[in-house]
Amino acid sequence: MYKLEEEKWITIVYYLHKIDSINTVFKRGKDSNGKEVGVFASRSPHRSSRIAISDVELIRISNFSIYVKGLDACKNSPVLDIKVAKKL
Repeated sequence: MYKLEEEKWITIVYYLHKIDSINTVFKRGKDSNGKEVGVFASRSPHRSSRIAISDVELIRISNFSIYVKGLDACKNSPVLDIKVAKKL
């Protein structure tokens, strides 16, 4: 975490540990009798990977804790990586 406190935005890579199953085929359209499509041909937010990334605002670092704003992870989600992010 060397010099991380100098950054305003960071990217958190974390594991979605509370997801039980992942669908890879969806029915396209508002009703459930639409054409079946794969996950990347749909507009579903559900993806076939349990790895997630979030660009967040770094608030502060205290000892070995990082405080951020805007992280959409569940409590105790395992963090896989932290990277410097460039936010426009």
